[in-house]
Amino acid sequence: MAVLKTIAHLNDLTKDVTNDYFVLPLINGTLYEADINSRLEVKQIATKNVDGLAYLNNFFNECILALTEGYNVVTSLFQGRITIRGVVYTQNLGHNIPAEQLNVGIHLLQGPAARLAASQLTVHVVEQPAPVGPVIQSVTNPVTNVTDTLNTGAMVLIQGMRLTVKGQEGAVVGVRFTSLDSAGEVLVPPVQLSPNQPTRLQFVLPAAVTAGQWSVSVGSQATGASGVFTKDVRWNEYPNPIHVI
Repeated sequence: MAVLKTIAHLNDLTKDVTNDYFVLPLINGTLYEADINSRLEVKQIATKNVDGLAYLNNFFNECILALTEGYNVVTSLFQGRITIRGVVYTQNLGHNIPAEQLNVGIHLLQGPAARLAASQLTVHVVEQPAPVGPVIQSVTNPVTNVTDTLNTGAMVLIQGMRLTVKGQEGAVVGVRFTSLDSAGEVLVPPVQLSPNQPTRLQFVLPAAVTAGQWSVSVGSQATGASGVFTKDVRWNEYPNPIHVI
């Protein structure tokens, strides 16, 4: 394991403490891709006729090792340097200190080729509506764990995305059952939903939802932001018919 050499500078900004220091790494120099490659060659790691992934792993591991030895590393993709945040005191000088005590880390910035490539991009912008409104992914009896089949008067679990049911005063929101046999409708209002969460809605199936085939929809004006509603109620219909027995 490498021992990073550092320099301690007396901290003149803390008036109440006279023996604290801030620490900076002692930089040995800057290594470029060819320098890292040379280090690998010295270790007799072949650079020809080898597995590309293995060589890349060796290359980046050597970059990390060089950084921990106090070198700045510059490649076309990134520039790296060691950083230290923390203080030491007089009694610490001349001793090895655990890295976590000084919050030692490696700071990476984009390299020159990466920066150049990004600066030469042409950006094409198209409009796409943000995903707003509920999405039903499953309708299940949570007791029997059977999907798309519900029992009259039993619990119902709806799972999906952005399901939270909320609406402004006067708006019709909730879970709507529409009979595929008679076209009758039954609405389960938000007050009967518990939990009423973005990924799950649970409630007791109303007695008015009798045996037969039904479609299920969720309607809401919730946006995910507190107190902010969509202009209109967004409805999402579950694609599978629900069999009530």
